[in-house]
Amino acid sequence: MILVLIFVGVALAAYGVLSLHDAQFRTSKVTATGAFLGGMAMVVGAEAGLIGSSSSFYKAQQIQTSACELNGESAYPENRRLDPHHLIRTHILGCMARSGYAWTTDHEHCKEAPLATNPLCYLPTSLFDRAVTRVQVAFE
Repeated sequence: MILVLIFVGVALAAYGVLSLHDAQFRTSKVTATGAFLGGMAMVVGAEAGLIGSSSSFYKAQQIQTSACELNGESAYPENRRLDPHHLIRTHILGCMARSGYAWTTDHEHCKEAPLATNPLCYLPTSLFDRAVTRVQVAFE
C-alpha cells in the first residue's frame, strides 16, 4: 500500500512539474500546482509511514528496556526476588537514561504499572524520536 502511495505521489508530482513547465498537458497553473503539492504530500506521508513502522523507535525502546533489565539483574543477581534498596530499578533507570530515554508517567499504562521494566514509561530525549514514539504508543 505504501509503495502504491509513493508511485501515485511521484506520478502526480511529475505531472505537476511538467504542467508547470508547459509540457502540453493543457492544465491550468492551479491544477498543476495542486497536483504537485498533492503528490509531494502523498510521498512524504508514505515515507513517514515507512519510517514510523521501522524498528528504530518504539521497538528499539522495548529492546533497550529489556537489555537494561538484563544488565540490572546480572549486576545484582541476589536482589532479583527482593530488592529493598531498589538497586535493580536504579540500574535500569540509569541505563535507559544513558541510552537516551527519559522516565515519564504520561502514558496510561505506565500510570497503571510504573515499573522500570515497562517500556511505556520512557520517551526518547530527542525531539523527532519522541514525536514518532508518542504517535506509535498512542494506540497501545
